[in-house]
Amino acid sequence: MPTLPGPMLISIIVPSFNQNQFIERTLDSILGQDYRPIEIIICDGASTDGTVETLRRYASLHAELRWISEPDKGPADAVNKGLAMALGEIAAIQSSDDIYYPGAFETVAEIFQREADCGFIIGDYCGINDRDEVLYTETIPAFSWEAYFARSLCIPQSSIFFRTALGRELNGWNAKYYSCDLDFWLRMLLRTRALHAGRVLSGWRLYKGQRTHAEGANAGIWNGYWQMMEDSEDLRAASPRIRRLASASRHLLALRHHPTSNPWIVRGHLLLGLLQYPTFWARYPWELSRWVPGVVRARRLYSRWRGLI
Repeated sequence: MPTLPGPMLISIIVPSFNQNQFIERTLDSILGQDYRPIEIIICDGASTDGTVETLRRYASLHAELRWISEPDKGPADAVNKGLAMALGEIAAIQSSDDIYYPGAFETVAEIFQREADCGFIIGDYCGINDRDEVLYTETIPAFSWEAYFARSLCIPQSSIFFRTALGRELNGWNAKYYSCDLDFWLRMLLRTRALHAGRVLSGWRLYKGQRTHAEGANAGIWNGYWQMMEDSEDLRAASPRIRRLASASRHLLALRHHPTSNPWIVRGHLLLGLLQYPTFWARYPWELSRWVPGVVRARRLYSRWRGLI
């Protein structure tokens, strides 16, 4: 009988800087997975808040954890150090404030083992607060270019796993972009087959001081997204339909991360996106319609009228 392949090593790369208030919960969510073998690679940027002491304590108790703490050039530098250190066939990049839910690793390992041509797996996620309480659950659609460009590639890093060799082939994160994860997902998705895990894999933490909500973050995300679309050689080689979807997605990013609060500028971008790809409307009918002047007021008046009946 042929020998069945053994379980694949999963490498979890955790870039870290001054997140001691959360990092124990992140580590516990990884170590608490039933699946083995795993390795945890912490690349810390010389934290001064007690993180180093926490890492030293965890490493003394868990041989699966390796860590470094030294000054770095930001998240991309930390991620790329971890990617270079990773020994696993499967990798993931987990923020030092997010968590995995039980069964996540077993789910993705089974899919990677079964689907040899799949290089990218994404799962659903929960938005959680600083006490790990679930605020909402987000269901990510099965992969299609229309579905993912409708989201402007704003997909949850905390619920993404990929083949390590592919990540290295693409040279990891590019520090040129504020949202270097979005650029990384774009390059991956243009090179491999992606699948949906069919379940919630992680909790994405929302709290004051988060990098994506920092001052100037919207401008960084917006400008970086437009630039990465211009820079992508793989995108230039893609089909006309994919290029049109990508171009439209730049305008739809205004739904989440436009750098100005001017509603007319946002409306202009949304109109341009819909002119390039009208079926995006079906993906976000309420989010888009609320930018039409008078719609929100009309809905409020209608709700009040219904309440009087």
